[in-house]
Amino acid sequence: MATNKSKKGKKNKLAFPIGILAVILAIIGAVTVIKLSVDGIGNLTDKTAEKKEYEKMLTPVVMFDPDPFDDLTQADVSQLLNSAVWALLMSEDGADKYPYSEGDTIGIIVPQADIEQYFIGLFGTEIDIASMHSSINMSEYDITYDAALKSYILPITGVESAYTPKVYDIEKQGSSVILSVGYIGNKAWVQVADGEYAAPEPDKYMKITLRERSGGMYVSSIQAADGQEVIGTTDKQSRPPETEPVSATAPFAEPTSAAETTAEALTDENGETVTSEDEETSSDEDNSETSTDESGEEN
Repeated sequence: MATNKSKKGKKNKLAFPIGILAVILAIIGAVTVIKLSVDGIGNLTDKTAEKKEYEKMLTPVVMFDPDPFDDLTQADVSQLLNSAVWALLMSEDGADKYPYSEGDTIGIIVPQADIEQYFIGLFGTEIDIASMHSSINMSEYDITYDAALKSYILPITGVESAYTPKVYDIEKQGSSVILSVGYIGNKAWVQVADGEYAAPEPDKYMKITLRERSGGMYVSSIQAADGQEVIGTTDKQSRPPETEPVSATAPFAEPTSAAETTAEALTDENGETVTSEDEETSSDEDNSETSTDESGEEN
């Protein structure tokens, strides 16, 4: 019997610290879950970083304002190819690794395979760009194609882009992402005091649809959008609520303390309202009392 009591005593002694440890672990687990939940909610509500990523992707697409298209089969391939060229030039390596051409056409020689990679990165594989190089007229952008070198010769000139993208809203539908994008003209930036620049309003708005592919997303359509619709849906919460029109039959507001004081002054001892006639009498009496001279006699 003594042995059984001894074993029970040992079990009781072990149960207490184990119980405390379990409580501590439960608290740590709860705190961790709460923190992860808060962080997750923060990431869901704050899409600033995600918008910046999309803006970076769309910069070479938007900068020369390609014509809208509902799907890639309707797009002007020369405009898309120009976007791919500028995506390459704006990349980390840029044009530094490419040689210069000699002869009548002076520029940077870029293999068509390199441009194809950036084309596919922006517009996917719906267009067979590899088979279209020699048939694409790029003279509008001063870009020439050398079939012998299987390369494009890019001009060594500075070019001012037309627009910069600003993503206002991100809407996900299945494997597609629809972006509400403002096209901000580079000449729209206005310098204010201390060298700062005032944020301009977009010249126009577009709905740009991205589709999912292995390795990322690609632009599948660019469509015109209503600016009021874009701003109304994205900035609705940040705008002050509209003031309701005052109705002609709306009840009067409760009197303020000053109004209450005035109301009290216009009542007699019995609580009845003093009429305008009573007010005149009261005023005359006050004047007669205050019209005495310094000797106390009436004038």
